Amino acid sequence: MSYKNIPLGKPEQFNAVVEISKGGENKYEYDENLDSIKLDWVFSGGFHFPFDYGYIPQTRGGDGDHLDVFIIASHPLQIGTIVECRPVGMIELLDRGEEDNKILAVPVADLKYANCKGLEDLDFDYESVFREFCRELGVQKDKVVEIKGFRDQAAAIKAIEFGHNKF
Repeated sequence: MSYKNIPLGKPEQFNAVVEISKGGENKYEYDENLDSIKLDWVFSGGFHFPFDYGYIPQTRGGDGDHLDVFIIASHPLQIGTIVECRPVGMIELLDRGEEDNKILAVPVADLKYANCKGLEDLDFDYESVFREFCRELGVQKDKVVEIKGFRDQAAAIKAIEFGHNKF
């Protein structure tokens, strides 16, 4: 399978590729030149991803890479899995001063999140979880990661549309 041929879908219901499973302590990243997912970083001290993490094909973010997505699912998803997702919000983020926003989404096939349309429908304190994650990520990778704010579903959809047009 070639990751390069995976379609976006549509911004309101898009495809995502899982790079890191929930609980993962290794950071994997899609390498376009190799058309494969490869190991990028190994975290320490029990630091791990709070949710599945991946990218949205046929998009570009502010950093020139594919748009990043946290996939909030009932159970961890396997690396390399293609997941049809619905955006629920977005984290406006700066990574070393460069825009690196993160789309927050739920799998369409996950019945637990069937009625989740926005950040207000999440059953956990998403701001605390992501602020702590980004703080520790900065420590682990010795870089400045700044959350500028959290945006709603409409902003996430616009970011996906914009990212697709940049691709």
